[in-house]
Amino acid sequence: MLSRLFRQFLFALIHWAVNLLVAVQNVYQQIWCSSSSESEVNQSDIKIILENMPKITKKLKHLVVQADTDHHSLADLARVVIWSLVAGIPYVSFYDITGELKKNEEKLFHEVERYKKGIPGFIKWTRMPDLNGYTNGQQAHTVTVNIFTQDDGRPVVAQCIQNIAEEKISCPQNTRELTAQEFGGVLSSFYPSIPDPELLLYTGSFLCTYGALPWQIRLTEFVQLSIDHKVSVDSYVGALYKYNKCDQRFGK
Repeated sequence: MLSRLFRQFLFALIHWAVNLLVAVQNVYQQIWCSSSSESEVNQSDIKIILENMPKITKKLKHLVVQADTDHHSLADLARVVIWSLVAGIPYVSFYDITGELKKNEEKLFHEVERYKKGIPGFIKWTRMPDLNGYTNGQQAHTVTVNIFTQDDGRPVVAQCIQNIAEEKISCPQNTRELTAQEFGGVLSSFYPSIPDPELLLYTGSFLCTYGALPWQIRLTEFVQLSIDHKVSVDSYVGALYKYNKCDQRFGK
């Protein structure tokens, strides 16, 4: 009887300790996020990127970032856009796993423009062309920003297949069976004109696609930015180096 009570007491004590640790971690993350949101893209960030980009031989065309608004501030995501602009990455997409970022796209735009002051380049917003940025009158890179959610993944693929079956859209076929290339060509009409992403960045200890663009990411490399959800210029550049070392064999 005493042994059973002791086990119950020990279990309750461990449960309380775990809850306390989780609460402390959440408080720490909230304090860190509030302080980090005040940091800006400074000259040191720009210098780090410009010094390292010539060493990265694999030129990235499309970068996807898993955006978790429970952990990432708008400032975190805005800095990624600016870093990518400086790095010469033409397409940056955010996969919004909570659904909140897409609702606040205009707020993200204003955050990006706040950090962009003094940095040459042109930022395009696919869903909100009226918000497109400016070039500061200089020849510079252009980055196109997209925000995708779970609704842009499997539901779109299913809708595309249904439209093909019902012959609502034309689908040129050389044989009775639809090839991957033929289906990909039709599916691309459901999305903005962007290349398939080569790299997806995520934070945290758990790797999950969350249904992100299932057709487009079949060859995408997944690289972890950090375990504690921090987004820093050092981890960003480090991820580009990891991608630079990847050797995709395409099933060979």
